[in-house]
Amino acid sequence: MNDTNPPPDLSTIFQLADELEILQRLPRTGFVMSGVTNPQTVAAHSFAVAVWALLLLERLPDRHSLDSAKILLMCILHEFAETRLGDIPQPARHLLGPDSVAQAERTIVDDMLAHLPSPWRSAWHEFDSAQSREARIVKAADKLELMHRILVYERQNNGSFHHFWQWQENFRDAGIPEAQELFDELKRRHALLHHSPT
Repeated sequence: MNDTNPPPDLSTIFQLADELEILQRLPRTGFVMSGVTNPQTVAAHSFAVAVWALLLLERLPDRHSLDSAKILLMCILHEFAETRLGDIPQPARHLLGPDSVAQAERTIVDDMLAHLPSPWRSAWHEFDSAQSREARIVKAADKLELMHRILVYERQNNGSFHHFWQWQENFRDAGIPEAQELFDELKRRHALLHHSPT
């Protein structure tokens, strides 16, 4: 990822760091609405997506030809817009219209990253439009992390999540069969949890 931009100045660095700090405190709204006590933050989600992306990457036969640094950059960047937009749950996205939310996110990210290295903006837009295999890995990892987090909460009896398992969009494999295998395993573990003897 070559870049001809000059390094960001100190003011730009601290402005972004200060703004992004909210993601360490911003809870995932869908979990709040599902009754979770002490729900995951957006920042914790982004970290976990990076872990899932790396785990998924290791299962891919073409992993050595893929750009793992770009994958990690996309994982870190993918929720940046939530610093200003908040974490909009799926029912609200549906009511607002996915195109309007997506456009707002693009506008926010372009503004936030205007004075940062151009590969950052390029990576976010690549993720947003799922233009590359690396982007699709992150898209799949985003959903894998979501459903794994829900499974963890269910094991803790922390919230109600039936609707998450019914929503097929939560199992988008982004055209990656290895991701579908992981979703199938999550579903199997979910079924075992709810059919285990008491």
